[in-house]
Amino acid sequence: MAKKEAPILRTQRLILRRKTEKDIPFMLDLFNNDDVRRYLGGYPPRDEHSMLRMIRGRRDTEWVAALVDTDEYIGECMLLKTVDGYLGEIGYYFRRNFWGLGYAEETAREIMRYSSETLHLKRLCATIDKNNARSRRLIEKLAFDLIAILPEADFGGRVADVAYYTRLL
Repeated sequence: MAKKEAPILRTQRLILRRKTEKDIPFMLDLFNNDDVRRYLGGYPPRDEHSMLRMIRGRRDTEWVAALVDTDEYIGECMLLKTVDGYLGEIGYYFRRNFWGLGYAEETAREIMRYSSETLHLKRLCATIDKNNARSRRLIEKLAFDLIAILPEADFGGRVADVAYYTRLL
């Protein structure tokens, strides 16, 4: 049986599509940038072989955010998990040189729309490293409510203080 793929989604400036091998140089740029890695959960990969495994293991709720004009990989967005057709956990990360340009907000809004209209989810949550002020500002701008600060919590396989947010769709 063929693997189910994430549908192609579009925003004004971005195409949200599946990962391919042509994205590996950009993935390496993202995952090897210390400013980006500081706020990612777990221990993200750094090498090409691991990037290939990520591409092959992709799920149907993972998208590359690529520029419409050039199809250049600038980051990723995903629903990390969905539970009971009700709750989804949103996540995103972008290459450092694309921070502060509104791409994360544009992407998150599209994933929120897709979560509501296509997946019929009722609520989204986000778990963010407590020290990631940019991401916390964005999620608050998207009308997520801070539910709790969880000290020394599991953050994708590493221990960190995390902020847990949620919102109804």
